[in-house]
Amino acid sequence: MKKIFNILIGALLIALTTACGKSDNAMRPQTGYLLVFGDDSCRCITYEDAPLFTLPYKNTSLFYNDIATVQDANNKWHYIDREGEYKITGIYDKTTVFSEGMAWVIKEGDMPGAINERGDIKISLRDTHSVRVFIEGLAAIAVVKKGKLLWGFIDKDGNEVVKPQYQAVSDFRLGLAAVQDSEGKWGYINLRGESMIACQYEKALTFNDKGHAIVKTPNGYYIIDRKGTIIQSHAYDEMLPDKLWYMVRSGDKWGWCDETGKCVIQPVFQDIRPFGDGSLAPVKIRGKWGYIDHSGSIAIKRQFFEAYPFVDGCAAVQTGTVWGFINEKGFFIVNPQYDNVPKDYLMQSLGLGSAMNTLRIK
Repeated sequence: MKKIFNILIGALLIALTTACGKSDNAMRPQTGYLLVFGDDSCRCITYEDAPLFTLPYKNTSLFYNDIATVQDANNKWHYIDREGEYKITGIYDKTTVFSEGMAWVIKEGDMPGAINERGDIKISLRDTHSVRVFIEGLAAIAVVKKGKLLWGFIDKDGNEVVKPQYQAVSDFRLGLAAVQDSEGKWGYINLRGESMIACQYEKALTFNDKGHAIVKTPNGYYIIDRKGTIIQSHAYDEMLPDKLWYMVRSGDKWGWCDETGKCVIQPVFQDIRPFGDGSLAPVKIRGKWGYIDHSGSIAIKRQFFEAYPFVDGCAAVQTGTVWGFINEKGFFIVNPQYDNVPKDYLMQSLGLGSAMNTLRIK
């Protein structure tokens, strides 16, 4: 499917990151501010478009525990605090955001490693292709063996907990991670690396906060619990997680169903994006985006070139070539005037976690 939400999911799967529903595992950023790009600078603004600070950065993450990673004009990365001041003095070639008190960095002339929030190196890596941030105490790590990229997990002391043996892995959620074996089948392991649900699925997404996950077999999509018991099967062509319900595709149209498989919003839309924690969801109708409520009624008329889910009562929208933010009544709280919105914000609004959670070393 060539829709942005699913393109992002596909890209994450290709990058060996299983997409997940919005949860604590998505590394929720702090709210109360907005980050935008305009006039060759990064601007941190309030929800009323009042400036907090402006700095000459070309890329930035959101703030996690009062720390953001930013890229300067020379493509070097730094860490700043909520006032825009340097939080860590290091200058890095590549960085991730902080998660569970640690972030991955590469500094010119040094081995890649994990730093704490003071900038102290806690773990150094050798012969590693990629590594992701720590979730539930473990970080997914990839190495190349016999020409194949294989994933496993390490702990915060750098010890190997799950040896690299999988084609792909998700992050852990509720003590379980989805893993893809050498045959291309997906299953789930626990934090000790023990198989809890055998690799048997064509797809397997991470568990939500209810302890349910979407899996796909040749016979269709299923929702399973943490023991692998089927909760409900679904006769839909595609199924993706949302906070309350599930986004489903029937033919080339999208709608929502509940956990029983009952259709709660008929699949009549060209494209959709999640409700997430908001009361409205973006829907695409005849080439333009608007918003519907949980009854499926149009709440904000179709008018936008792009529209993203609501986070903390505001949503990023694009009109023409510029971006702004609206409230749930459809009024602009930040007028469309900015060149772009950070990818980290857009990914988080979609429930896909941080766009800067992986350090590719090689």
